Amino acid sequence: MQINVQEYSWQIILNPCAMSHRSGRFWAQIEKKLQSIPIQYEYHVPELVEDAKMLIKQLCKDGFRHFIVIGGDGTFNNFINSIMDSEIDPKEVYMIPIALGTGNDWLRTHFKKNNFKYTMGSISGGNFTTHDVGLVEVIKNNEVIARRYFINIAGFGFDAAIIKNANEHKPILFPAAVYIFGLLKTLLKHKAVPVSIESKERTTEKMIFSMAIGIGQFNGNGMMQCPDAIPNDHLFDVIQIEQISKMKVIKNVKYLFDGSHIQKLSEISLFRTEQLYLKSDADLLGEVEGELVPSGEYKISCIPAEINILSELWN
Repeated sequence: MQINVQEYSWQIILNPCAMSHRSGRFWAQIEKKLQSIPIQYEYHVPELVEDAKMLIKQLCKDGFRHFIVIGGDGTFNNFINSIMDSEIDPKEVYMIPIALGTGNDWLRTHFKKNNFKYTMGSISGGNFTTHDVGLVEVIKNNEVIARRYFINIAGFGFDAAIIKNANEHKPILFPAAVYIFGLLKTLLKHKAVPVSIESKERTTEKMIFSMAIGIGQFNGNGMMQCPDAIPNDHLFDVIQIEQISKMKVIKNVKYLFDGSHIQKLSEISLFRTEQLYLKSDADLLGEVEGELVPSGEYKISCIPAEINILSELWN
């Protein structure tokens, strides 16, 4: 789907904390590019996450539907959650993401390169794709105690344990190396747990080491964890890793970076579904786009084609 970006006024949301608080240094280059297109815009720099949420909801209430979001995966995820929690129809929203984070994993699904200069090269073309949105609901005692939307990958088990470790040792430089170190460190303690996995297609009980539920393809600073995920097919790609030896994990980490791990390891399987439930008597950690959610039972639902995203590869 193509639109003329010059016909609209765009609301710019810049995360000042992106790139380890260095995002402001790049604004002059970004502004120069926007002026060369040229497009109309207003510029906002909310200092805190809660400020950004309030701002986005207010802009939606005021009738704005076209946004340029500058930051990393956390910034984009916060924007999506703000839109989904607003009182508007998200199908009316158009989002231009400009990569200015340390990992930029979600944008790897949409652009051949995930740096801000490259992603900005697609703006004038105005090619957008409809994009599915995932919803994780945490359930305890038959009540939903937490909700979180996502547009990339939600992880459970080992996936979430790595995030917990990474959040406790937040990288400033070489985030991919820190992520790998965190993976290996977490591996020493993590064990598979029994999980009931219920979907429309099947109900199984397995010893689950890790599980990734993907709309996008990449996480973990370039790992192609869900290599065949399609962001607008209305289905999750569910990658589950059953009980596996620690040494086997170490030997095969490299295959995560080209997506061949699914074929290489018999302990890994893939299925697709639009909704699933995860239940475990053990403490099953969960994370959504790098943000830990409370433990409990999990209901994960795919909401089809909810928002319009600028994309080089899917339009």
